[in-house]
Amino acid sequence: MFLETEGVLLIFFLAPTVASSSVPSAETFDGSCIAAERYALLSFKAGVTSDPSGRLRSWRGQDCCRWYGVRCSTRTGHVVKLDLRNRFFADDYLFGDEDPVRWLHGQISSSLLAFQHLKYLDLSGNILGTNMPIPEFIGSLKSLTYLDLSGMNFSGRVPPQLGNLTKLVHLDIEVDYYGSHAYSSDVSWLGSLHSLEYLDMSGVDLSAVVDWVHAVNTLPNLKVLHLSSCILNSSTASLLHHNLTVLEKLDLSGNPFNSPVAPNWYWDVTSLKSLDISFCGLSGPFPGELGNLTMLETLDMRWNNIEGMIPSTLENLCSLRTVYFGGNNIGGDITDLIERLPKCSWNSLQELYLMEANITGTALKSVLNFTTLSKLDVSNNRLSGSVPLELMAMYVYIAGGHGERKKLRSAFTSRTYNIAPGLAYFRQQTARRTTEEHFAGLVNLKYIVLSNNHLQFLVNSDWEPPFNLEAAYFSSCHMGPQVPNWLRWQKNIIELHLSDAGLIGRIPDWFWTTFSNAAYLELSYNQISGELPLNLEFMSVRELRLQSNQLSGSVPPHLPRGIRILDISENSLNGQLPSNFGAPYLYIALLFSNCISGIIPESICRWPQLQVLDLANNQLSRGLPDCGNNELKHWNQSTNNSSRVNSSSSYNMEIRILLLNNNSLSGGFPLFLKQCKNLRFLDLTLNKFSGKLPSWISEDMPSLVILRLRSNNFSGHIPIETTRLFSLQILDLANNTFYGVIPQSLENLKALTTTDVALHDLDNPFEELYYTAYTYFYYTSLFNDSLSLVTKGQVLDYRENVIYFMSIDLSCNRLAGQIPEEIGSLLGLINLNLSSNLLNGNIPYKIGNLQSLESLDLSNNQLSGEIPWRLSNLTSLSCLNLSYNNLSGRIPSGHQLDTLKTDDPASMYIGNPDLCGHPLPKVCPGDQPTQDDPVRWHEDGNTQMDFHLGLTVGFLVGLWIIFCGLLFKKT
Repeated sequence: MFLETEGVLLIFFLAPTVASSSVPSAETFDGSCIAAERYALLSFKAGVTSDPSGRLRSWRGQDCCRWYGVRCSTRTGHVVKLDLRNRFFADDYLFGDEDPVRWLHGQISSSLLAFQHLKYLDLSGNILGTNMPIPEFIGSLKSLTYLDLSGMNFSGRVPPQLGNLTKLVHLDIEVDYYGSHAYSSDVSWLGSLHSLEYLDMSGVDLSAVVDWVHAVNTLPNLKVLHLSSCILNSSTASLLHHNLTVLEKLDLSGNPFNSPVAPNWYWDVTSLKSLDISFCGLSGPFPGELGNLTMLETLDMRWNNIEGMIPSTLENLCSLRTVYFGGNNIGGDITDLIERLPKCSWNSLQELYLMEANITGTALKSVLNFTTLSKLDVSNNRLSGSVPLELMAMYVYIAGGHGERKKLRSAFTSRTYNIAPGLAYFRQQTARRTTEEHFAGLVNLKYIVLSNNHLQFLVNSDWEPPFNLEAAYFSSCHMGPQVPNWLRWQKNIIELHLSDAGLIGRIPDWFWTTFSNAAYLELSYNQISGELPLNLEFMSVRELRLQSNQLSGSVPPHLPRGIRILDISENSLNGQLPSNFGAPYLYIALLFSNCISGIIPESICRWPQLQVLDLANNQLSRGLPDCGNNELKHWNQSTNNSSRVNSSSSYNMEIRILLLNNNSLSGGFPLFLKQCKNLRFLDLTLNKFSGKLPSWISEDMPSLVILRLRSNNFSGHIPIETTRLFSLQILDLANNTFYGVIPQSLENLKALTTTDVALHDLDNPFEELYYTAYTYFYYTSLFNDSLSLVTKGQVLDYRENVIYFMSIDLSCNRLAGQIPEEIGSLLGLINLNLSSNLLNGNIPYKIGNLQSLESLDLSNNQLSGEIPWRLSNLTSLSCLNLSYNNLSGRIPSGHQLDTLKTDDPASMYIGNPDLCGHPLPKVCPGDQPTQDDPVRWHEDGNTQMDFHLGLTVGFLVGLWIIFCGLLFKKT
C-alpha cells in the first residue's frame, strides 16, 4: 500500500515536469533519459520486493536509457520500451543451463503512468500481481502497441479499460497459475482494438460471457487467437459475416463445450493454418466441413468424444504437417485410416498422433507412405504384429502407460526426436531383453520412452552408447541392480525416469554431477540405500523424486536452488531438519514416513512459494515456528534483493496442504497457521497438541476443506467459528477432551449441505493443476499414500475419492447437551460419529433427512427416548451403532434397517435396557409372537396382528349396528 501511494504522489508532483518535457526540442535533448521518467522507473523498482536474477541491478546512474530492459526514443528521449519479461518462463527454460527461477516479486507501481509514450510493455513470467487484478491504470498507456502480462498470477476482473489501448497490435494476459482466478463477464471492450493481430486470454474465466464469438469477430486484423481453458460456453454460434479473414491460428482447447463438433463457426474460417479444439467434450462424427480448411497445417482434435472414421473431405488438406486425432473413438483398421488421410500430404506430414483411438489392424507398414513422418504415436490401441524395420529413423511411440502420456504433453513439444521402433514394444510384448545391438548406429537418438514394458536391459558395464539422450523413460524396466553405468555419459538429459527399475545399492557419486543440469529426476520405488549428498545446490533440478527407497542419513541442507518439487518420503532418513534449509522456491515438499526427529525449523518460513508440506509419520517434537515479518526480511535478504521491504506488510504463506500427523508435536494450536490463509487441508492427528481451539480459525483459514485434529489433548468448547468454515467437508476432532455443547449453527457448513458431487471436484486438496505446453490444465495426483479415515466402525483408506467423502467425527470427547436439530440440514453428510460423549436428550427427528448417510454412530452416550422411525428411510445407511444409551421403546424395522449386514445385529442396540423388538431378544409389551407366526411391524409401530384384530372387531361392531337398526325399524 505504501508503494502504491508513493507512486501516486510521485506522479502528482512530477506531472508538470512530464508535461513540460513531453516533446523536447532537438536542441535540448542530449541523448540521456528524461529525469521525470528516470524517477518513475526508480519508483517502479521500489515496488519490486525481490530480484533474484539481478535484472534491476543496472538501474542506477543518470542515463536510464542504458538500464536493463529500457529503450528510449532516439528523437525525443522518452521511454518507449520496457521489457522485463522472465526469459526463462517459457517452456524452453526446461532445456537451459540457467537457474529457471528468475521471477521479479512485488507489485506493479502506478508510476508507469509517467510513460505516456510507452509503446512496448512486457512484464510476463514475473510475480508482480499475485491474487490481485490487472491494474486499471494500464488502460491509460494509450501509446501501447504491445502488452504482455502473461503468467503473472493476476486474479480478479480483467479491467475493461484495456479497451482504451486502441493502438494495440499484441495483447497477452494469459493466466497459467492454477491458484489464480482472473475473469471477465463482458469482453465487448475488445471491439475497440481494431488493430489487434495477436490475442491470448487463455486461462481467464469467460464462463459469464454470453456472446464471445461475435466479440472476437469484431477484430478484422486478428491473426492469432488463444482462448484455451477459458470455460467458454458453446461455440456453435453462427456468423452472418466473417471478419476474421486473416486468422491463421485458433486455440480453443480445454473448454467444456460438450456439444456436437459440427456445425461450428470456425469451419468457415478458411485462412486457418492451425486449429486446436482438443479436450472440449465435442461429440458426433468428424465433420465433413474439415475439407474447407485447405490451408491447415496443424489440426488438433484429440481427447474429445468424436466417433467414426475420418471423412474423405480431408483429401483437400494438402498442407497438413501435424495431426492429432488420438483420444477419440475412431475405430476401424489403421490401413483404412491412413488411406483416408490426404495423399497430397504424404510427402509433407511430419507428426501423426493416433493414441487411444480404438484402432485395429496389423499393417503398420502403411505408415511408410508418409515419407517425411518423424513422429508417430499409436499407443494404447488394439494393434498387433511387429514394427517394420523401415521405421528405424522415426520417433515411434507404441507402448506406455497413462502416467507417461501426461508427461509427454507437458514437455518436448517443439523438438524432433528419433527413436528405434525395435525398442518400443507393444504392451503385450513384455519381459523382452534389450542389448547394445538394439542401439547400434542410433547416433541421433534423443528421446526414448520404454516405461511400463518390463524390458530387461543387458548391457556391459563399460558400454558407451552412440547417442546423447535428452529424455529417458525407463520406469518399470529392469535396469538394475545398480544404476546403469552407461548413463554417466548422458550429460544432456533433461528428464530421467527410473522408478520401479530394480535398482539396489547406493547412488553413485557421478550421478549428481552428470545430471546437474537435468530438470526432472525420478528414482522412486527401488531399493536404493546410502545417504544423499549434503550439498545439491549446484544442481538445476526442479523435480527430485526418491520416494519409497531405503535412503538413510540426514536431509540435505543445501537443496538445488531452483527446486520446485521434492519427494523423499517413505525412506529411513533420520536426524533433524536443517536449520538453514535453502530452496526458497520450493513448491511441494514430501518428507513423510521417515525417522526425522527434532523440531520444525524456522527455515520453512523462507519457503514463501510452498504449497504442500507433508512431514507425517516422523518423530518431530515441540511446536511450529511463528513466521512473521522478520522471516520475510530474512527471505528477501537471502534472495539478494536490495529493495526496501514494507515493514508494515503482513507475511502470508502460500501453503495449501499441511500434514503433520503421527509425530510428537506439542504446545497450543500453532500460531504459524495464522499466516496460512490459503490452507485447504490441515492434519495434526496423533500428536500432543493441547489447549483450546482459537476463534480466529475461520478468519485466518477460511478455505479449509479438511480439518483433522484427532488424537491430541485439545480441550475447551468447540468454537462456534468452526461452523463458519464454509468449504469444510471433513471435520475430525475425535479423541480429545472437548466439552460443552455441539455448536448449533451447523447449517453454516455449506459444503456439507449439498449432495452435488460436482461442486466438490474443485475442492480436492489431493489434486494439483499442472499447466502444460498445450495450454490445458490437468489434474495429477500429488500423493501415492492414502488418507485413513475412521468410518463404519473401521479404518478405511481413501485417495482420489476423498473429494466425495463428507464427515463429522466428534467421538471420544466430553461433549454434553443435546444433538442439535440443525444437523438435519447437512444433506451431504456420509459419516457422522458422535460416540463416547455425554450427549443426552432424544435423537433428532430430522436426522432422517440425511439420505447420503452411510455410517451413523451415536453409541456410548446418554441419549433417551425412542429411536426415530425415519431412520429406516436412510437408503444409503450401511452401518448403525446406537448401543449403550438410555433409549427406549420399540426398535424400528423395515426398509434400510432390515438390510444392515452385521454378524451380530443386536450389537447395534445392546446396552439400552428399555429397548425391545427385533433384533433384541426382549419382546415389546403386548407382543406374544409364536415361531410359526412372526410379528410384522408397520412404520406407525403397530403389528400385523393388531391390524387384523382391529379389523375383526370393527366388522363385528358394524354388523351389530346394522342389526340393531333393522330391529328398531321393525319394532
